Amino acid sequence: MRPPSTTTPPPTAHQLRSGLALCVLALGLGGSMTGHGASAAPERPAAGTDVDETRSVVQRSRAPADCLSVVLEGVTVLLDRSELSRQASAKPTAWKTEAERMALIEGRRAAALLQAATPAKEGQTTCHQVTQTLDGEDQFVVLAHLERGAAAVLPVGSRQPVPAVAIRYLAQRCGPTCGRGHIMVSVPGQPRPFLVADWWAS
Repeated sequence: MRPPSTTTPPPTAHQLRSGLALCVLALGLGGSMTGHGASAAPERPAAGTDVDETRSVVQRSRAPADCLSVVLEGVTVLLDRSELSRQASAKPTAWKTEAERMALIEGRRAAALLQAATPAKEGQTTCHQVTQTLDGEDQFVVLAHLERGAAAVLPVGSRQPVPAVAIRYLAQRCGPTCGRGHIMVSVPGQPRPFLVADWWAS
């Protein structure tokens, strides 16, 4: 983070649109995941403000029976495929309320992540694996599960999930059209986060 500069040029129309989109996304995700039968994620700190808050979030102690595997910076994150499937199938075909709009977005994201996974070989009990690089949409699916404590997280070289992960909300506002926030997820004791997601921008 750098201090505000009095010589910073005014934002372009594209930057303003991008910043507004991220802010809307941040506000929507804060209370999402409640329309699919899944437990709600804890409320995030307010978007658009200065914050540096780290939370310890307890995760699954064992892999889901039907799982989807995502590897991020060497850390394996296991998600429940049946939960993702319910989320994908529960999405509305149209929306009238904000909750329905978010359910549609999240359902599409869950369906896309499921489609990206390679099926486990017949007779094997291994998870379906996502081998492609995650885009921002995929990251939000994984992040939502981590915030709810709905994932099993295995550090590099380990077959035993860690009890909890550290989720850090870091943001700085330096003016009406200046600021950015990120959400970082790490294994306690590890030097760097395995997931860094854009949270908001202005």
